[in-house]
Amino acid sequence: MTKVLSRLIIVFFFLCLYSEGYAADSVYIFKEAHIMLNIPNSHWHLQPKQDKNGFVIYVFKRDPILDSADRNIIPNAAVVIEKIDSNTDIVTYSVNKRSRGFFSVTDMFNHEDGTINYINAVGYKGTYIDGASLSHTVYVVHAINQDRGLQIILDTTTETFPTIDAEFLQILKSVRKQID
Repeated sequence: MTKVLSRLIIVFFFLCLYSEGYAADSVYIFKEAHIMLNIPNSHWHLQPKQDKNGFVIYVFKRDPILDSADRNIIPNAAVVIEKIDSNTDIVTYSVNKRSRGFFSVTDMFNHEDGTINYINAVGYKGTYIDGASLSHTVYVVHAINQDRGLQIILDTTTETFPTIDAEFLQILKSVRKQID
């Protein structure tokens, strides 16, 4: 009996070590839009939800990434939800959002090219310069689910983008309707 118990303890110990090294995705449900997505690892931290001017805003901040100037760069992922007319199509919604754009588009994508799986969405990759004169690379997705419009914004400096791009793409690919 002691031998079996000691083996079980050893197996349990190794399983705990293994799971610490490979953090599982965290699934987040945005009930306001009946949408869910995965955040890929334990480096991402949900900030307090914000309600501002008819928008519900969720922000995830990642643990810092050190850039070549020894600055701690904190990548962000944001989900912005708003109520829209249920007759609004994705093209109209995206055109309206892009007209207030803060970035220059370098690439466009949708479910047909496999970058995202969510069908009623269009995405953009782009760049902008922030107030500190740092170049940023962003992914911005506009999506609709019934009478809710969503913007998903994934943002980091252009220098740190290659380090974080795989995580950004995991997030984009995971966007889906909430399963009731």
